[in-house]
Amino acid sequence: MRAWFAAWLEAEQDRFLLLLPVAMGAAILGYFALPREPKLWFGFAALACAAASLAVLWRFPAGRLVAALALAAALGFARAEWRTADEPGFVPVPHKSVEISGTIAAIDLLPNGRRITLAHPSLDDGAPLQRAIRVHLRSTDDTNLWLGEAVRTKALLFGPERPSYPGGWDQGRQDFFSGLDASGFAIAPVTITAPAQPGTLARRLQALRQDIAARILAILPVETGSIAVTLLTGEEQAIPVAERNAFIAAGLAHILAVAGLHVGIVMGLAFTAARFLLTRHERITVRWPVKPLAATAALAAGLAYALLTGAHLPILRSLAMASLVTLGIIVGRRAISLRGLGLAAMLIMLASPEAVMGTSFQMSFSAVLALIAGYEAARNFNVRFHGGTSLAGRMGGHVIALAFTSLLAGGASMPYAAFQFQQIQPYWIPANLVAVPLTALWILPWGLAALALMPLHLAALALVPMGWGIAAIIWITARIAAWPAAMLRIAPMSDAAILLITAGLIWLCIWRSAARYAGLPLLLAGALVYAAARPPDVLVSADARLIALRDGAGILLVRQPKAQSYTLAQWAPVWGGTQPVPASCTATSCRVGRVLLAMAPPAGSCGDAALVVSPEPLRGACASSPVIDRFSVWRQGAMAAWVGPHGVRLRSDRMAQGDRPWVQPYPPDETLR
Repeated sequence: MRAWFAAWLEAEQDRFLLLLPVAMGAAILGYFALPREPKLWFGFAALACAAASLAVLWRFPAGRLVAALALAAALGFARAEWRTADEPGFVPVPHKSVEISGTIAAIDLLPNGRRITLAHPSLDDGAPLQRAIRVHLRSTDDTNLWLGEAVRTKALLFGPERPSYPGGWDQGRQDFFSGLDASGFAIAPVTITAPAQPGTLARRLQALRQDIAARILAILPVETGSIAVTLLTGEEQAIPVAERNAFIAAGLAHILAVAGLHVGIVMGLAFTAARFLLTRHERITVRWPVKPLAATAALAAGLAYALLTGAHLPILRSLAMASLVTLGIIVGRRAISLRGLGLAAMLIMLASPEAVMGTSFQMSFSAVLALIAGYEAARNFNVRFHGGTSLAGRMGGHVIALAFTSLLAGGASMPYAAFQFQQIQPYWIPANLVAVPLTALWILPWGLAALALMPLHLAALALVPMGWGIAAIIWITARIAAWPAAMLRIAPMSDAAILLITAGLIWLCIWRSAARYAGLPLLLAGALVYAAARPPDVLVSADARLIALRDGAGILLVRQPKAQSYTLAQWAPVWGGTQPVPASCTATSCRVGRVLLAMAPPAGSCGDAALVVSPEPLRGACASSPVIDRFSVWRQGAMAAWVGPHGVRLRSDRMAQGDRPWVQPYPPDETLR
């Protein structure tokens, strides 16, 4: 055993550094999982202790590794603490129409209008707020707006919504780290009160995007033109809803989200074109460093594309990863490696630790990790396959490579799509097998050519063939989205399940010896934990206007007037997409198994009910049973209940969210009564 362990250490000695980003990410996840905010000094004290331990244990390899892991974890935890402390808190907004003024920081085009983000907004001429406010303009408001303009309008504002069910999507955390205080709807036309400063980079870029979008839509119909606008300007909100849903069902949503795939294609095209041009002259080829120069051109193209498409966080993270690859080419190091990926992950976590909780970080890094490890493991097979086959065999090899790439990237990122969106697209391999090469080899090259031809007013020469390629992808997505079970709605995945899957994926990918296969039991354990999870027997919304009760294999629904359809849509995956049916109750109450649904306070005893649920305040009735009523959810947020032979287990939004800076304050803590 000792000999095997020594051999394993020797074989993997250069891989232990890959545990540093794992330790940092685990500590950040641990920070966000805490029920309450730790003292700010805790992370820095842990950081100092870890640094001192590393200095003391530096001469001992095992101790040095443990201390380095502790230092990475402490650094991640401290950075997450500081990132949270650096954000201003939420300011409650009035529950009535307000006069709002501010400076336009962003303009989003939507299928049903426009949405603006106001920086340093003022409510009813009060003091400017530190956080931004997002306002959806009226569809009839055609005021010409520019970034940097000061505007005023009347609006109804709302703070971030609580999760629709315990453990559901936390909009408050998303808004907190996005610098957003509230969102709302304008109820009056917007008025410009001061012009934007002329000549600013943001305004020039906005004008450029608007000009590009206008030229595209003047040539291409909205079905294909809106996607061309997305690929060339980053404005994806104008894509028709049905078209977007077809892309999602076909597993091609990443085509519409400008990020890693697109910046990689643009930089790859720039690198290939620059290298081709530089090698046309013999003297340049011999005397100049052609490959580093081509890599520099690719880096410049990636930066320009990121600025043109809005420089939002996902594409900036992707650009950071691609830049490390490009810098590796420039300095003559291996371009794509697990070390480079780990370094990129650590830089992103230090810049924005909250990214670890986001879909973009989880899906992109899992996909790239699987691609690097998978192609490294299959390297010998690829060499043998491509070494002695015919042209037809090599073409088949490229098709197999594309399928293998889709399998690795899609298979690794699928658990995180299931965790974040409660849905799986089983046909992602055939869809990506066609759509990704078509995007990389036809659509985006023609799109870049169109950008180059726009100053000459010849963009139609490139936009028309670009539209052909987009139309082909739209046709493919519509067909695949119509296949049986094209998008499977699944029940929410627990944190324990996704953590086990993540641990298994990382263990399987970072090691090169046979010990890597120890990650397979972890993957299996995560799948079993997910499969064994039992959905709640009762769900009650935060306003008690929606109550769902599980009755065997069916779901009974009580829907009160003014119940939110959005909440009901968020509930759909909880029972794996089972459609609820209206509950048939008398005017006062009905029984569903051991649960008593009381539509009004019972006049007498509640009998042997294990749980009593009511959309009205019960005011002390049914004292012998646990109760979820209107007052309960007012104090605790949305609530879920599991009814078993040994009692009832309750979980609320308040229990799931804890007491954190991004959580809207709950009423004073009291018992469920």
